[in-house]
Amino acid sequence: MNCYNIVLNYIDIIENDEPIFIEDVKKHVATFYNGKDLTKVFNNVKAVLNRLKKEKKIAQAEKGIYYKPTMTIWGRETVPPFHKIRRYKYIIDKDGNMKGYVTGAKLFNLMGLTTQVPRNMDIATNACPNNNKYEIDKYNVVIRKPKIKVTNDNYMYLQLLDILANNDRIHVEVENEEEILYNYIEEYKLNFEKLLKYARETNNKKALNKLWILAR
Repeated sequence: MNCYNIVLNYIDIIENDEPIFIEDVKKHVATFYNGKDLTKVFNNVKAVLNRLKKEKKIAQAEKGIYYKPTMTIWGRETVPPFHKIRRYKYIIDKDGNMKGYVTGAKLFNLMGLTTQVPRNMDIATNACPNNNKYEIDKYNVVIRKPKIKVTNDNYMYLQLLDILANNDRIHVEVENEEEILYNYIEEYKLNFEKLLKYARETNNKKALNKLWILAR
């Protein structure tokens, strides 16, 4: 099977308006060329994707990211699925590996601690290149680097520690904050010793102090 057909078959099984990352396409194609020099193969992948774009089988959301648009009843193609791209780029990859988590005012809103609805979603993500914050308008996000690498095992702990520290000084509008936090810990079966461990690893003194209060 040639490269064009391999890529086309891969894309055919992907649902419309689902992000198609060139790195995922390359990973799939590589399984057909075991042990071979993949430099030329990957160049062919780029050429195939450009051809498929010209054939209007796919559209390009941005560099390295494509999707199969749906035609609306108005005869227009759907816009790029930026909300899905945001999730895969910054929060979880397509293999289910966590690499980030929602934090800031959006997290407080999701937890029911505030009615504040921010314009941008704050995300702590391994994908942030350095310790600066970056506002990315097309995704309506502000990304920052987490204190420690985000994993499937620790992301819910890190979220809770961010709430306890509340470094963004978000106004909590409810009187049962402790009850909400207890319920979060119970619902997701978070281990208190692990909470302390991650609080120490991230040097989160505010969270440590609140954890001792919650433990009483």
